[in-house]
Amino acid sequence: MRVRSSHLWAWCGPCLPVAAMGLPLVVYLPPYYAGTLGLPLATVGFLFAVVRLIDIPIDPLLGGLMDNTRSRFGQFRPWMVAGGAILMLGVWLLFMASPGVPAWRVFGSLLILYFGYSCVFLAQTAWGSRLSSDYGERARIFGWWTAMNVAGILLVLLIPPIATRFIAGATVTTGVQAMGWFVIALIPLTVLLAAAHVPEGEATIEGGHGVRLKDLRIVLADSRMLRLLLADLLMSVVPGITGALFLFYFVAAKGTSATVASTLLLFYFVAGLAAAPLWVRAAKRFGKHRAAAAAVLMIGLAQLGVIAVPAGDFALAAIAMAIAGIPVAAPNFLLRAMLADLNDAQALDRREKGGAALDTTGLNFALLTATAKLGYAIPVGLTYPILGLIGFNAAPGAANTDAAINGLVALFIGPPLALALLAAVITWGWPITAEAHALVRQRLAALPA
Repeated sequence: MRVRSSHLWAWCGPCLPVAAMGLPLVVYLPPYYAGTLGLPLATVGFLFAVVRLIDIPIDPLLGGLMDNTRSRFGQFRPWMVAGGAILMLGVWLLFMASPGVPAWRVFGSLLILYFGYSCVFLAQTAWGSRLSSDYGERARIFGWWTAMNVAGILLVLLIPPIATRFIAGATVTTGVQAMGWFVIALIPLTVLLAAAHVPEGEATIEGGHGVRLKDLRIVLADSRMLRLLLADLLMSVVPGITGALFLFYFVAAKGTSATVASTLLLFYFVAGLAAAPLWVRAAKRFGKHRAAAAAVLMIGLAQLGVIAVPAGDFALAAIAMAIAGIPVAAPNFLLRAMLADLNDAQALDRREKGGAALDTTGLNFALLTATAKLGYAIPVGLTYPILGLIGFNAAPGAANTDAAINGLVALFIGPPLALALLAAVITWGWPITAEAHALVRQRLAALPA
């Protein structure tokens, strides 16, 4: 079943504010809090990491609640709308903070923001798995999803240079706050449009059995699920390290300004957006798992080209960043399309074995969301304290020793390359190919209702 483009546009709409918030959360806010707002590097690394670690167990709980939600407004709509309101509050608290902000307030702001983010993100991705049951169409659905995520990133990247150009006396704080207001304005527009316009699809069973630890154990007993979660964790850590160190690397190691570094990110994400349809085609032709493995391996190898660019050569840096951006969007959407296929395979296994009827769509996507969060928490939580230990100074314009710069470069290139190779190996052996999924759908259709 091919999903109408109008439904895809509306369903993908919330990607714009969510992605526009996500990039600053990884790339801009940690350096901003450590530099401009004056919190110690180790404190920033601890706060951003520990809140994500606290937030991770909440995702399976939310997924279980969504699996059991049945209302006149739908299964996932109420969660997306409520989460959007909570997310707006979290963005306002975090992006509008002033110098001297206490660590406890940063901690609370992050908790609120991540809870709202979990509600919106999880409701949207689980909802997307219901839009079609076709192997290839799911790649298209989540390909649109990732393209809109990249579009949100591109839009938010334009805000700091625009603020610098058109606002007299604009500072780093001006750009960060402008990004926050941009996200706050987009959330109600996109979330309400999706809720009003997009059909949800039917839940496979009735809800109401409650959230049970037993369901989590059943899901995690599946070796295919564990393989997918590990792949997602590694594929999140790889770009997470790059994002956490990006501004430090280009400003301190390459001698560029923060504005120029932000411009280079535009080349990176424009290439990712342009290449997204190519990865959808590759997934249909070669399989989602092979396309995902190739993409993450390319992400790791592309770092070599980035560090080879001579300092001050903007043209070469732009080319290197564009090449590095070609695969950036692929792993995220391909793994979610693969999870939608796994949902079908798990449903078939349970029905053929005479097990209890379970709807674990929300729980499955919650676990994948949790691994992605952990994957983006690890880089800040580990690399920032390491930078502090080697004597790296994060303050704007600060001088750093050669040893500190060399340590920064080693962190920027080494771990992403090694972890990308491991992720590619794990993903290559994924068992649910297009042929295997077609057989699953056949056998499901043959079973009595």
